[in-house]
Amino acid sequence: MTARAGNPKDSSTDENVSMRQPAVILGLRWLIFTLVLLSVLATLGNSLITAYRVQRDALIDHALQSNSAYASKVASSLSEFIHSAQSHLRYSAEELGKEWGNTKALRAEAVRLQKQDEDFNSIAIIDTNAKVLEAYPDTLQINGSTLRADTIRKAIDAKRPYISSAYESAAGNLVVFVSEPIHDSSNRYIGIIGGSIYLQQDSVLHTLISRHFHHEGTFAFIADQDRQLLYHPDASRIGETLGWSKTVDAALRGESGSVAVPNYKGIPMLAGYAQVPGAGWAVVVQQPREISLAPLHTLMRDMVFGMLPAALIGFVLIWIGALMICRPLHQLSRIAGQLAATQASDQLRNVKAWYLEAFSIRQAMLTGVYLLQAKMGRLSQQALTDPLTGLANRRAMNDELRGLEQAGRTYSILSLDIDHFKRVNDTFGHDKGDVAIKQVAQTLLSHSRNGDFACRAGGEEFLLILPETGIDSASMIAERIRQAIATCDISGVGHITASIGVATCENVSTTSEVVLKRADECLYRAKQGGRNRVESSPQSGSE
Repeated sequence: MTARAGNPKDSSTDENVSMRQPAVILGLRWLIFTLVLLSVLATLGNSLITAYRVQRDALIDHALQSNSAYASKVASSLSEFIHSAQSHLRYSAEELGKEWGNTKALRAEAVRLQKQDEDFNSIAIIDTNAKVLEAYPDTLQINGSTLRADTIRKAIDAKRPYISSAYESAAGNLVVFVSEPIHDSSNRYIGIIGGSIYLQQDSVLHTLISRHFHHEGTFAFIADQDRQLLYHPDASRIGETLGWSKTVDAALRGESGSVAVPNYKGIPMLAGYAQVPGAGWAVVVQQPREISLAPLHTLMRDMVFGMLPAALIGFVLIWIGALMICRPLHQLSRIAGQLAATQASDQLRNVKAWYLEAFSIRQAMLTGVYLLQAKMGRLSQQALTDPLTGLANRRAMNDELRGLEQAGRTYSILSLDIDHFKRVNDTFGHDKGDVAIKQVAQTLLSHSRNGDFACRAGGEEFLLILPETGIDSASMIAERIRQAIATCDISGVGHITASIGVATCENVSTTSEVVLKRADECLYRAKQGGRNRVESSPQSGSE
């Protein structure tokens, strides 16, 4: 018994077995857990980084497009105001030409105009010698005096409609002076009538800018041809002369668009810019880049917290089932490195999880994948707006037509193309071509009804979708649009024309592609027929 019990060979063998077996089991458990943990963390981290970069670029692009559209809207509103103000002044100039020597008539017209057009803080009637014949309100009692300001002299010498740069008036107000020439019944130039806009008080600039929606942190400023600030949310900067500015310089050149640039303090900004037609002013809309990306930071934090429960559940299940899940875990760890791939969920479902622990891990990973893909899907929604015109783009048009088809609704399509647009670009430049395109877009919008869908198909091509509209009504609308375009005087371009093709879908079996083709064929006939005309297709249901 003693000799057997003391056999060193047997004792050594038993000890080696007892030492090795637990080490193999524990090592495998920790190895599996560590490898899976690292794989999941790396995959999730890479997915989060990728999602952050993609959505960061998307948010920046959206902010740039929004600011560009906002700048264009403000510029368009200012252009409309200037046109309206000049029209009012022109009417008064015609009336004054008939009553030039009548002091009472001059007084009455100045009072009437200032009260009618409250955007002007004051009205002045001045002869060619810069003598003030009538001013209202005459707070400085300048009636009968001769003005010495260079701006007034420039307005008189211009002998045409004139918009001044910002200057300091005799009363110490920073103003912009808008004037029209006055001619008597013999067409002799006898003076000017002008209105002053005070820049450092609430004025039309404040009113027009406040009409347009803008995101938190977004602000607009306006500079004249001499780079003086006409409007800025910081009132103390109004009248300041700007130095070099990429956005202001581009707008003063007649360009419009968007760009990411630092401001004068070095803060990264997302800016949109446009020129005010008729005045030559620069409108710049910008937003701090950090504010634009603030929603992304919040969203990424929510994503991380949203994935934590699923990740924790997965890690617990991995630890519990590590001993018995070598093969399924190998499959799962391999897939974990590809969680960001679109086929990851399909691969996970194909894993043969024949025991509860493997099945639970697979489900936890599927939950994480679904959560990640759902978050990324919501973040990846693309803008459906044409940046130049603010109309819907072609992708949005296809979605609209698809919706009409699925709903079985009838509709008409107007296919519009600007005539000789290449000639416009070659003659006046692409910036004026853009002005013409935006004017046509504005005409489409102004002649659209609630429920109509206007879009820019590309280049100088536009489409207007008219739900529940027959061929006769659609043709009438097309004719009104054609006439409106033909009679519109576009600044820097003059008059342009457009050809329009009209097609109607009254048969639910007719596809949108067929209707679009018919509209294009009608458009081609209009072009072949001499342009500046409307051609209509027979109703689809009649074929």
